[in-house]
Parts: sequence; structure tokens; C-alpha cells
Amino acid sequence: MDMARYANTSQLEGLNEIIGQENATKAMELGLKIDNPAYNIFVAGDSGTGKTTYVLSALKMHAENKNDHKDWCYVYNFENSREPIAIALDKGMGKLFKKDMEKLIESLLDELKDAFESEEFEISKNELLDDFEIEKENLLQKIKKYGEEKGFKLKNSKVGMIFTPQDEEVDTTSEEFYKVKKELENAAIQIAYKIKDIEEDAKEALLDLEYEVGKYIVDPHIDSLLERYGHFEKVRKYLDDTKNDILEYVYLFYMDEEDLKEKYDKEHFTKYKVNLLVDNGLDRCGAPVVVEINPSPANLFGKAEYEYYNGTVKTDFTKLLPGAVHKANGGYLVLYVDQLLRYNLSWDILKKTIQQGEITLDTQTAIKPEKIPVNIKVVLIGNNYMYNLLYNYDPEFNKYFKIFVDFDNEMKKNDYNETRLANFIASYCNSNNLNHFTYEGVEQVVRYSTRITGNREKLSTKFNKIVEILVEGDAYSKIRGSKYVDKEDVLKAIKERRERFSKIEKKMDESIENGFTLISTNGSKVGVINGLSVLNMGEYSFGRPCRITVTTAPGSSGIVNIEREVEMSGPIHSKGVLILNGFLLENLAQEFPLSLNANICFEQNYGGVDGDSASGAELYAMLSSLSGVPIKQNIGATGSINQKGDIQVVGGVTEKVEGFYYACKKKGLTGSEGVILPRNNLRNLVLVEEVRNAINEGRFHIYPIDRIEEAIEILTDKTFEEVKSLAIEKLKKYSELEK
Repeated sequence: MDMARYANTSQLEGLNEIIGQENATKAMELGLKIDNPAYNIFVAGDSGTGKTTYVLSALKMHAENKNDHKDWCYVYNFENSREPIAIALDKGMGKLFKKDMEKLIESLLDELKDAFESEEFEISKNELLDDFEIEKENLLQKIKKYGEEKGFKLKNSKVGMIFTPQDEEVDTTSEEFYKVKKELENAAIQIAYKIKDIEEDAKEALLDLEYEVGKYIVDPHIDSLLERYGHFEKVRKYLDDTKNDILEYVYLFYMDEEDLKEKYDKEHFTKYKVNLLVDNGLDRCGAPVVVEINPSPANLFGKAEYEYYNGTVKTDFTKLLPGAVHKANGGYLVLYVDQLLRYNLSWDILKKTIQQGEITLDTQTAIKPEKIPVNIKVVLIGNNYMYNLLYNYDPEFNKYFKIFVDFDNEMKKNDYNETRLANFIASYCNSNNLNHFTYEGVEQVVRYSTRITGNREKLSTKFNKIVEILVEGDAYSKIRGSKYVDKEDVLKAIKERRERFSKIEKKMDESIENGFTLISTNGSKVGVINGLSVLNMGEYSFGRPCRITVTTAPGSSGIVNIEREVEMSGPIHSKGVLILNGFLLENLAQEFPLSLNANICFEQNYGGVDGDSASGAELYAMLSSLSGVPIKQNIGATGSINQKGDIQVVGGVTEKVEGFYYACKKKGLTGSEGVILPRNNLRNLVLVEEVRNAINEGRFHIYPIDRIEEAIEILTDKTFEEVKSLAIEKLKKYSELEK
């Protein structure tokens, strides 16, 4: 570390920004600035790179400058009860509107009951009815008097008005009697119709009186609400419809509760409620940022609750519940791709929602709420595999997610980034009450960060791995009673983490030490070499030598990969073996046909093998077998080859070098041991202190090479031409025998 020295990180400023993701942050900023429904964002990167933390931070910052989100309500549709109406209100007004409607009904229930039970209403009602009773009585008296003039008495019965003769001895069979009676009955029928009309008029007049009284009570309340919400067109219409409905059913507002339950639907007053679907509140600053971790269709796009009533399932607009898309409307919706793709329907509906610009709340019943216009920026968080999967197999994906934010898992190792890493450590210690790190402690964290990348020129951006060392280093510093986390605490944290995952490694060490695994680290053998492999145990990996043996004989089978024959070889390893054949053809069999039976085997390998990093070691062993020149067993080899004999870079060189070092240590280091590796892999060596010291002190050796010729000379102490000549002689004999 070349940055300015400091005593400990308490002297450094904290860091409130993400490190080493310049390209990703540029893409994110662009995506957030483009206001276009097609420019939604896909954020990809390895776990622990801080992508989720950054995304939420960036969204929160941009959300502060957006203020066009609304409150959303569903209200009753008086024209079609099956299609509730969606109403948008300025943020914070939804709750007020809901409360105002509740107060309206509460007030009207009291005031209308008082009005219709008042003495004034009873007097007006009686006066109105008295006028109609007088008119009705006049008609009855008129027909009664007329009947008396004709000699008949008027009686009321269940079937109506009946005329009977006053003189009981009158001849009821005479034509004159019948004629007069018929005339009176016809007159009575006319009077009955007039009385019916009077009663209807009285009823209408009574309803008009009730309407006027109701209107007198209701209008001021509705007018007050119109003053507050009248500038919202849909609210204005809803209030007008509400007023008309209240006046139409005004008698329900003063009816006794028992009568109301018996004669009318108890849910009648539900229609005056407001379902506040989305409440953004008066005190919320900026647009909403919603993270949905379980994006089922219901959780994303809302649903309707149900209840059982008289044996049937019922729902209504008050039972509609919002989804994450409703809550994020006007702002940002964050989804995790691996969770989203578990719900095929959610993914399809999400694309449809973006395309149509509106949310469909699917209730799966006859009720069909009005669609709500949507304006959101969707941010998907996943990895590169998920991105490529969607890009290649969903033709609609690129239509709606045009911004790709790719988080790198490493950054350049330079003074600037090392300083920012130290600032990050200072910030994390401050916010999590950890002991601050000394300069030497930070140096070890930087080295650990480099080791994670496997490249001495890089630093890791997997900050979750670094945080683990910060937390555990802090614990060890407190155990030893120190105020600061020093180098020894960081090294102990790294060592103890390794110990916790090293059960398999220790068992393999015991197997080598006890001689169960046949590994030689001294002497020389023909056709035998120590190849180097890496075993991955979850987040933990370690290197181990593996004895590779090659046998050769006359024949025409060519090179036989024993692992492949028993289906323990991966395709890349099989490719590496086939490359050996190309090298032999060009370098050893130009003057005669190649006739060869060669068997290659990874001895005591029971778990399969893949990768081409052992192809170099396999070729060295094959040349040894053909030439009869023995190979030193104290030198391990890694590196892939091409058909021209160039040595190519491989992965895991740090673990391979350390693995061979520890194996040699178990067998007893003599100071002659070492590892052959590709020269271009030197930048990938980030070794533990013990191995570094052994190399620096000449007790262990690194042999970087570019060509196979260099490897042969190191392994055999002979020139490549000498070994090649002997191998060609052997192959000539094989060719002659084959003839």
C-alpha cells in the first residue's frame, strides 16, 4: 500500500458511495434519468458486491426529486355496482377523503333521524296529510249525499263502497231500483279512483316533503365536500351520485335499526364507504420505493378478499387490496429475478402492465375494478446468468428492460481504490461500533481482498466477504483487550475462517501423511508427475497434488483418457487430452505415421475431473513415458497447452501452489520443491505469508514458463531436444511394429 500512512482508520473519513463500479453507476444513472416505460433496469452482479444496497440508495436519492405520485381509492359505482371506480387524489388527500365520507354518513344518520323525528316535520307532514284527508272526505260526503237523495245508504266493506236501500220494503226487483243502484255504483267507482289518485298524490307529496327536508340537510354537507374535492372531476361526479342515492333512500337513514335489518340489505351503507387502496401520506417525501421479496401475482397486482354470507362467497370494492405495483405507482419497484421467475404468471402480467401502462386488479370474480394508470420504473436484481437467460429466451424482455447495469466483482488495485477501501473500513467501523483498524490491519484486509480476486492487480468488490473479516477481526481484537484491530487479528480471522471449513482438507492431508494417497515429493519417475488440482467446497477452495500417470505402447488406439472412458471426465478436460494428440502429430510424427497406445490416468481420483489445467502435466508425463527420461517428483506442474506447445493461463494457481507446498511440508521440505506454472499466471499469485516467506528464503520455488521446452528442462535436467529425440525413436519403433 502506497497511500499516505495513518495510525488507524478513526483518522479517515467514512465512505458513503459504492467502490469500483463506475460503469455500473453510469448505466444506473442513465436508466433513472430516462423517463420512458421501455427503459426499465436490470441490475446484474455476484452476491455481496453491494448491488442491492447501491440500488436502494440510488433510488432513494432520485425518489426525493419526484413528487407526482398519487393516493388511490376505489369507490362504489352507482351506475354499475360490479365495476368499482378508481379515483386518484393528491398524496395525503386519500385518507382525508375517506374520513370525510365516514363523517358524512355519521352526521347524516344523526341529523336526518333528528329531522324526521322532529315536531316541525310531524306538523308539516300532518298538515299535508290533513289537506288530502279533507279532499277525500269531501268526495265521500258528496257520494253519500247523492245516494241518500236517491234513497240509498252508503256502507264501506272489504270489497269497497256498497249502497243499500233506505226503505227496506222497496221493490228491489224493479227496473227502476236496478237502474238507480247501477248509477250509484258507477259513481262510487269513479269516487274510488279519485280517492286512489288523492292517496297517490299524498304519497308523492310526502316523498317530496321528505326529499326537501333531506336535501336541506344533505346539501350543505355535500357542498362542503365539493369545495374541498370538487376540482377532482371523478370525485365531483361521485359526490353528486352519492347525494342522489342518499336522497332516494333517505328513509333508511331514520328507520329503526331492527326494521332496517329485517327489510333491507344490511350492507346498504357500504356503498358510501371509500376504499383507500394506496395512501402516500402527507409526510412522505419523494416518490415511493417498494421492494417486493415474494412477487406472487396477488402480492404484485393486488387481490380481493372474500367472506361467506348465507352460504355464498361475497366480495365488494371495500375488500380490494393493493399489490406492490399499486404501492410503487409514481415511483420505483424493485424485484429479485430469481423470485419473480418462480411465478410465470407474475412475469407475464408485469410485462403486460408495462406495455399497457395500467394495472389490472384481477379479483377472479364478477367484480371488475376500473384499471389504474401506472407510471413506475421497474428494477430487476439478479445475476448475469439470469440476464442472458431472459435476453435469449424471452423476445419481449429487451423491449421493456433496455438498461443493463453490470456489477463487477473486482476493481483495479491502485492507491485510489485502496484508500477508498480504507475509507469503507472506517465507515463500517463507525456505523457498527467496531474497533478501528490499524494501518497494518488495513494492509492485511487489502491483501485478503486481492486474494479473493486471485489477481495481484485487482481488489475484490465482494464487500460481504470483506465485512466478515472486519467483524471477526474486531472480535479477536476485543478478546485480547486491544482498542484497535491489528495485523494479527486480521490474520487470525482469516486463519480461523479457513479452519472452520477445512475438514475435508485436513482429512486429505492425513491421507497423504499416512501414505494412503500415493504422492512422492522426492526422487524421479518415468511417466509419473504431480499435477495440481483445486477442490471447491462451497465458498472455500484449496489445492492438492494429484499423481498423473501415463503408459505408452505400440498400437493404434491413440491417446486414451481413462477418466473419459469411465465417464469421470468433463468436456474441457477431454478437449485438453485431444490437444495432446495434435502436439504429438506436429512435433514427433512428421516423418512416419503416429502409431500409439497411450493411457492417461489421474490416480486415486474418485470424484471426477474437469478443466484443461493439467494438460501440460499430462504431456510432460507422456514425453517421459515415450523417452524413458524420469521426471522429478519434487516439482508440481500446472498450466494448459495448445497444439503448438505454448503454455496457457489456468485458474486457482494460488491454491495449487499452496496445496503442493503443504503436501511437501507433510512429506518433509528439503528446499528443492517447487511448482511450474504459466508465466502469465504470476499476477494471480496471492500467497499466504508462510508460503511467501518460504519462496523468498529459497525453501520453495516458483518456475514461471511460456513454452513446454522450458518445463521439460526443469523436470528432467535435459534439453527438450534430447527428450524429443528419444521419444521420436520410440515412436518410430512403434510405427515399425504396427506395420
